[in-house]
Amino acid sequence: MLGPSETPPPEPASEDHSTPAEPPSPAASGIRHLPAEVTLSRSNIQGLQGAPPDTLICRLAPESLECLEVSPAANDFLGDIVEGASFLDSVHPDDQALARDEFRKAATVGERHELVLRLRDASGQWHFVRLDAQARDDREGHLNHIRCHFVDVTGRIREEQELRRRTEQLTEANEQLRQINRQLRETQAQLVHSEKLAGLGTLAAGMAHEINNPLAFASNNAAVLERDTSALLEILAAYQQGRPAIAAAMPELDARIEQLEQHWLLPYLQEHLASVARSTRRGIHRVAQIVASLRAFAQLDRSQTAEIHLNESLDQALELLCELFSRHHIEVVRDYQPVAPVECAAASVNQVFYHLLVNAAEAIEDGGKGSGRIRVATRTEENEAVVEIADDGCGIAPETLPRIFDPFFTTKAVGRGTGLGLSISHGLIVDHGGRIEVESTVRQGALFRVRLPLGRASPSG
Repeated sequence: MLGPSETPPPEPASEDHSTPAEPPSPAASGIRHLPAEVTLSRSNIQGLQGAPPDTLICRLAPESLECLEVSPAANDFLGDIVEGASFLDSVHPDDQALARDEFRKAATVGERHELVLRLRDASGQWHFVRLDAQARDDREGHLNHIRCHFVDVTGRIREEQELRRRTEQLTEANEQLRQINRQLRETQAQLVHSEKLAGLGTLAAGMAHEINNPLAFASNNAAVLERDTSALLEILAAYQQGRPAIAAAMPELDARIEQLEQHWLLPYLQEHLASVARSTRRGIHRVAQIVASLRAFAQLDRSQTAEIHLNESLDQALELLCELFSRHHIEVVRDYQPVAPVECAAASVNQVFYHLLVNAAEAIEDGGKGSGRIRVATRTEENEAVVEIADDGCGIAPETLPRIFDPFFTTKAVGRGTGLGLSISHGLIVDHGGRIEVESTVRQGALFRVRLPLGRASPSG
C-alpha cells in the first residue's frame, strides 16, 4: 500500500515481449524522426526518462545503409535527412570505405565496432565522431537494421593532434639539440687536438733552437775531424814506408809497432776511418736539415699569415718523414710545377701536408706489399694552386669514402689513430677558402687533391 503522498515507484526495466512494429522502409513513408527513448537499445532500457536529450542515434538499412530513423539530436547534427539518403553521404570521402567495411562486419557478426569517422554537420563542417555500430535482429532472428550511436569527439581529436604536433616539435628540437651538442663535442675535440699540436709545435721549435748551438759545434768539429783524419792516414802511410829501416835499426820498436798494428787492426782503420768521418759529418748535416725543417714547419705564430711556396712546404714535410718512408721502402716521386706563392697560415697548411703524407704511408703499409710509391705533384689551374698526394696503398672502400672527413671516424686499429687527422685537415683547408677532393680504388690506392686559392688564402673568422 502507498500513502496518499506517495507515488508508485517506476516499473523496473524489462524486455518488451510484445510483437515489435516493423521499421518503415525508405520507400514506404520516408524517414521517421524517433524520440530519444525509442532509439535506445532494448538491452539498455533503464531509466529512459533520464536519457540524455543529445543522444545521436541512427538506424540504417543493412544493405543500402539508408537512414531509416534518426534521433532528433542526430537530425539536428546532420541536418534534415533527405528521403532515401545514405548515411555514407555524410561521411568524409576518405573514410567511406572504412565505414562501409565496418557496417558490413556489424551486419555479419552482430558485434559493436568502435571506429572514428569524419561526419559533415548541418553547416557543412567536418567533425570527428566515435561511432558504435551494432546489428539488430527481429524476433525470428532475421537482421532488421543496423543501429549507430555516435559521439562528437572533435575536441579530443584536435587536442590529440595538437599534442602530437607539439610532441613532434619537441622531438625535432631535442634532435637538433643533440646535433648541436655533438657538433660542440667534435669542435671541442678538434680544438683540443689543435692546441696539442700547437703546443708540440712550440716545444719542437724551442728545442730546435736550443739544438742549433751544440749542433753547430758538432758540425764544425766533424768537418775538422774528416780533414785531419785524412791527414793522419796520409802521414801514417809515409811512416809505413820506413818500416824496413826501423826493423833493422830498432828491432824491439819494430816488434812493438807490429803488435799495436795487430791489436788495433790498422788495415781496417786505414780502409774505413776516412769513410766513418765522412758519414759522421753527413749525419750531422742531416740532423741540421731536420732541425731547420722542423723550425720552419712548426712556426711559433700559427695564426700569422704569410706568403709561402707550396713546393717548399711539401719538401719540409717530406724531410720530416724521410725515415718513415725509408723504413717502409716507400719511393717518393716529386712532380713539381712552378706555383705562385699562396698567402696563408703556413703552420696550418704544413700540418695538412704532413697528415696526408702520413696517411699515404700508412695506406701503403696496410696494403701489405712491403713497398710502395707516393707521388707528390703541384700545378696551377686557373686561379687555384693544386697539390696532389697519391699512393698505391690499400685504397678506400666506396662505403667508407663519404665519411673519411667525419670527426673520430677511422678504419685503423684501436690505438693507431684518433680519426681527427683528416677532419682537422679538411677544416683547415676550408678555412683557407679551399677544398680537398678524394679519389680512390680499393687495393689500387688513393689520391688526395688540395685546392687553395692563389693570392690571399688566410683563414676566415
